[in-house]
Amino acid sequence: MSPEMVFAGRSVEDRVAIPLQQPVTSRPSLIPGDVWNSYLQEMAQLMREGDGDEAEPSEDGMEVITAETEIGLSATTAADPEVALFALQKVAMFEDLDNATLDILIKGARQGEVSAGEYLFVEGDDAESFFVIADGAFEVLRRREDREVALRHMGTGEAIGLFGLFSGQVRAACARAIGDAVVLEIPVSSLSAMLDANPELHERMHRFYQERLLEGFLGSSKLFSDVDSIARARLIGRFAEKHLEANETLVRPGEVSNLLAVIIAGRVLLEQPSKAGKAPKAFELLPGQFVAVTSAFTGAPSRMRVYAGEPTDIALIGHKELSELLRDYPALRAMTSRLPTIARTLDRDIYCGHTGVPGL
Repeated sequence: MSPEMVFAGRSVEDRVAIPLQQPVTSRPSLIPGDVWNSYLQEMAQLMREGDGDEAEPSEDGMEVITAETEIGLSATTAADPEVALFALQKVAMFEDLDNATLDILIKGARQGEVSAGEYLFVEGDDAESFFVIADGAFEVLRRREDREVALRHMGTGEAIGLFGLFSGQVRAACARAIGDAVVLEIPVSSLSAMLDANPELHERMHRFYQERLLEGFLGSSKLFSDVDSIARARLIGRFAEKHLEANETLVRPGEVSNLLAVIIAGRVLLEQPSKAGKAPKAFELLPGQFVAVTSAFTGAPSRMRVYAGEPTDIALIGHKELSELLRDYPALRAMTSRLPTIARTLDRDIYCGHTGVPGL
């Protein structure tokens, strides 16, 4: 008798179109405090003089992104081939590709500018292209409740906005210019054409996707709200990629262990023990969700089997690695107490949830 299947996270409709709040931003974290204070004084003077063109701060001191806020490229033109080639050759993912391959991207590229403090894109935008920074720098950030989380600082020669192409065609974060910047915009059709011509690039894209998913998860989930950026970076580095064949077991009933796994591709099933006269109940986790097992903290063996429902890729941090990190970073210990409040409890010491990355 087949087990009763229950989807352990959001509905399919919810996962495709997660409601997004209009982003709000605080002081760019990479701008020195004295420079920012001078800027605020200038804005206050302009407001006193009756200039209403600038964005006004909200009651909590945050600047609200309004309809007047510039978002996207201004005055785009066809990319200069020499500028585009030079920029693409600096991207680590493309650095060993020949000029003929890079030309596939250059032909469809546009070139434009983003002024200091303006947004290249905001969280929740449709993702139909990616960008390469030809000159300048950007701050990638996400806003969660009453705090702003800076995920990374990206500069000349880096690709930005690739993640959205693989995560439901939705931007997973905001990108704000730090100083004036020049970027290339490359449509997804050009990227697809290049991948068709270079199958080996699929593996690079897979690794990139996994890194960005973990970065977004650790940067915005309440599970890690007390963890500083150094600890988050180390935590990301301890995740290992693991491939599970169909029906391969990750956790067996009776085992005592701790682990945290994020589903990258495929699906993971969690099966409860069957009761007399009833079929066992199985929960299903899909890409973008996570499962946490904390039985080693209580010493009680797991009562569920966790296994792959089909060939599946996960990013896993196992018992030994997690124990070492909990020892070195006490703030991580709060993760176990938060799990019951922000994740779904499937059984004693087994929890699941969504990474919160839009589009998954």
